[in-house]
Amino acid sequence: MRERNYGCRIVTDMTYKRHRTVMLENEKLQIWLLLDRGGEPARWLHKPSDTDFIWQTRLGFTPPHALYPDYQMTYPGGWQEMIPEVSYTHEYRGALVHRGEAAIAPWEMSVIRNDEEEVRIALAHQLRSLPLQIRKELVLRSGEATIRIDETVTNEAPVAMETNWGYHLAYGAPFLQPGAEVTFPPGAEIIHPVTGSRWPWPKAESDGEFVDLSSMAPAGTKRELLAIKAPEGRYSVHQGEDSGLGLEVRWDNEVWPYVWYWQNFAADRDAPFFRCEYNIGLEMFNVLPKLTLAEAAANGQALQLEPHGAISSWLEIEVKEGRS
Repeated sequence: MRERNYGCRIVTDMTYKRHRTVMLENEKLQIWLLLDRGGEPARWLHKPSDTDFIWQTRLGFTPPHALYPDYQMTYPGGWQEMIPEVSYTHEYRGALVHRGEAAIAPWEMSVIRNDEEEVRIALAHQLRSLPLQIRKELVLRSGEATIRIDETVTNEAPVAMETNWGYHLAYGAPFLQPGAEVTFPPGAEIIHPVTGSRWPWPKAESDGEFVDLSSMAPAGTKRELLAIKAPEGRYSVHQGEDSGLGLEVRWDNEVWPYVWYWQNFAADRDAPFFRCEYNIGLEMFNVLPKLTLAEAAANGQALQLEPHGAISSWLEIEVKEGRS
């Protein structure tokens, strides 16, 4: 098929850092997905402003290496899907479930639609640790700055299964800047996962004072990992007063009711970041931080799949060129 250089387009035979890569593009976005790394985006470029929303650590994206096979040692920054474990590698039901297993594994890709009005692809992966099959469709339409993801996890076993699931979305430079602002819908609540304390968004108590979590802290500020629970699955991150550029993220709040708020303001002098990184994470999951699958299954927070059953969810990421 002749490749287009206008409207929606797709390139399926790219390689980046020795990873199979697919590129989706329209008039506003250019997106690179690394098929050998969970389908995670290595580029999410807003073309009108020349802004890439994918923050990278000092190591960035690297080729695969036999000495560094796990999620943490290969973490490049950016955005990953996490299933079946989102917190810590551990043993569950006789299987070793790795944190971020699906995020570092190869996925298969097929093209569903490819014309100037729309490109739509399907990504699929079968977990090794648990009998779960994952399939998601991503769609990009002409003239839009939104990617829509519709996804289903299927239990291939004749016995009931549990899983933790969600998306680890982290933001940093060049998009995240001093003065950036985070917003949630009215009624959002901050939860301290250890003490159980709760506060109305955006202010939480820290060391006897209330701090505004909607604004970015100065470099060197140490903050705890918190959770946000909102009446609807939606938040936005905007660069600041001098720029209306931002992202709005929307998702199925019934499946992923908690947003983990990771505040990494270059304060930790030890591994893995050694004060080199200034970033935040706003990560939607089915559990509070940082419950393992075993803990979540024991207290009823894990997602339940009946024998040969399935569970579906969706996610939308939209680049906003103004505050409206």
